[in-house]
Amino acid sequence: MKIISFEGFEYSGKSTQIRLLKNYFKKNRITANFTREPGGEKDLEKIRKIILQSNFDNLSLILFFFASRFSLLSKLKKSNLLIFDRFFDSTYAYQKYTKKDKELIIKLIKLIEKKFIPRITFYFKINKKTLLLRKKKRGVKNRFDKRYLNQFSRIQKNYNEISKLRLFNRKFVIIDANKSEKIIHEQILKNLKKWKLIK
Repeated sequence: MKIISFEGFEYSGKSTQIRLLKNYFKKNRITANFTREPGGEKDLEKIRKIILQSNFDNLSLILFFFASRFSLLSKLKKSNLLIFDRFFDSTYAYQKYTKKDKELIIKLIKLIEKKFIPRITFYFKINKKTLLLRKKKRGVKNRFDKRYLNQFSRIQKNYNEISKLRLFNRKFVIIDANKSEKIIHEQILKNLKKWKLIK
């Protein structure tokens, strides 16, 4: 099983690139399954809805995310190529406030089976000015997004931290999300070919 994950802030273009990758795979007859977190399965989509509309405290959110995550992983069928729209990096980036949060999240990440650790993670790094411009055009998506809009620096710092965490042979690729859709798409394909995830 080869896993690819996409990470980043809302409005970073992550979802657009996943859509472009789906189209590329379809055009080139590359078989792959796409999923997302939280959610990715009928019952877990209900949990996703609850989480995104909730005012749960931070510890509850950490446990909700990992409960949903382990449930999803247990239900995944064998697949040669699996693409995640968000994975454990998001929990670390958004839910790590304190040293205790960090220790708990790292322990839970290390409980994930090796086969489910991404071969490559694309992190869409966007500057705050571009993020706010895109937000203005599209509007706030949900209460969860609104909750973290003023925590840009903290979340970005956490993404930078987890990028340095050694998780088997995972490659953590930082994408300049301020660039054009075409350039980013080409960069993603180049990396997938470089690391032999696609031909």
